[in-house]
Amino acid sequence: MSSVFGSSVVCNAGPLIGLARIQLEWLPFELFSEVIVPEEVCQELLIKDAPDRGPLARVLEQAHIHPRQLELDRLLLAELDAGEASAIMAAMQLEASLVLLDERKARRIAARVYGLQVKGTAGLLVEAKKHGLIESVGPCLAAMVRGGYFLGPNLIAACLAAAGEA
Repeated sequence: MSSVFGSSVVCNAGPLIGLARIQLEWLPFELFSEVIVPEEVCQELLIKDAPDRGPLARVLEQAHIHPRQLELDRLLLAELDAGEASAIMAAMQLEASLVLLDERKARRIAARVYGLQVKGTAGLLVEAKKHGLIESVGPCLAAMVRGGYFLGPNLIAACLAAAGEA
């Protein structure tokens, strides 16, 4: 999977929110040559009156904004929210190497139905450690959980093991 780093990535809201909660919103821009955020995702990030709105707005200034889809795939919209659906569609249209999604159902659909490579925020932290961008994964995951971001115990254990911190 490491071969996708340094190329383009399409990002959904969840990973950006999770990273902003631990002041690592810059991370995708260090790992990928281009961070693409669909317009639907931008609106989702900026509409909310959240404490991390400022860092997210600054991140979006660095991202390539993919224009609003004229019509999202109805099958995708029946299963996912507009942000997840637009991220998957943009990744397909742009032939991006990777799509960043955290929601399990969206990840499964992107990978199994559309054949996309998928990574979530926790996996991105593991890669960041491998690339020397962060010192350790455990404190980042713990901070995300303290900040209200849901990460299941099995996911945390798997990421710690992958990072050599278990």
